[in-house]
Amino acid sequence: MAITNRQLLIILILLIAVITVGSLARYTYVTFKDLSVASLNMAGIEVGDSLNRVPAKVTGVTPNVGSGYVTLNWNPITKSKLAGYRIYRTNSYEGQLIIGGSEQTSFTDYNIKSGETYYYRVSAINDLGEGYLSNPVRVIIR
Repeated sequence: MAITNRQLLIILILLIAVITVGSLARYTYVTFKDLSVASLNMAGIEVGDSLNRVPAKVTGVTPNVGSGYVTLNWNPITKSKLAGYRIYRTNSYEGQLIIGGSEQTSFTDYNIKSGETYYYRVSAINDLGEGYLSNPVRVIIR
């Protein structure tokens, strides 16, 4: 859906009104009917990451166990300006202990012991904070 010049003019008038009223009122609500983020972006109004959200939950965490290491891979978070990822490991399903960070979609843990069971989780981080932790992935070291 393309945005018309009339809709753009209405948006600008509403924004000016919000700025003016915003200084007089504690709360201001504005609803833009029939407008989408895509149409606003097409009109040159940047809204994508300015929605002030922490990153989405990391998905697709898969372990690869080698001799003396565990490498984790996961799906990238693409709709947020990321600072990186945080990796957690614990010996129980519920706990969490940060063991490292990565700017890539993989991480290798060399600090493992034979006979142990580990649970790994990954989160994404941006300027606004940390997103939800991924579902735990269980790894048994033999």
